Amino acid sequence: MLTEERRFGGSLADLAAVRAAVDVPVLRKDFIVSSYQLWEAKVYGADMALLIVAALDQAALVSLVERAKSLGLSALVEVHDELEVKRALDAGACIIGVNARDLKTLEVDRSVFNRLAPMIPDSCVRIAESGVRDPRDLIAYAEAGADAVLVGESLVTDKDPRAAVHELVTAGAHPALWHSRSE
Repeated sequence: MLTEERRFGGSLADLAAVRAAVDVPVLRKDFIVSSYQLWEAKVYGADMALLIVAALDQAALVSLVERAKSLGLSALVEVHDELEVKRALDAGACIIGVNARDLKTLEVDRSVFNRLAPMIPDSCVRIAESGVRDPRDLIAYAEAGADAVLVGESLVTDKDPRAAVHELVTAGAHPALWHSRSE
């Protein structure tokens, strides 16, 4: 759940409302730079919190990953390039999201996931972020090794978000996508 207010119009109240409405894990998506924000995430019902490597120095990243764990939150650590993958792993991240969106240009390049995913150990969860418009994109990410996808913009802009979610969930549950990392 997007909780950043100034640029994206989200709020902690939105997070609490989503938590009350669903019984699936909820992500707090924000520019988290302090442990206080992790406490907020926990109090308002999040199960996970997004930590963006590009927005944090290494000491802060390590501290926030550790604080999230101590609070019972999963840290989704977002990376954009090879150096950030190394930093995430060095910080102890075990859920790593590869964002295909360039933070400077906002352009999406889905090949970023294909390039970075092999650097992420099998013991970690690999999440493909950005660029999922339809089941074909989801399938392409799954075939490249994604364990999950984070979908945002395409659902917000879809005329029928409920149908779009159903279509993606159905595609993602197809047995042909059940890849085994031990192969």
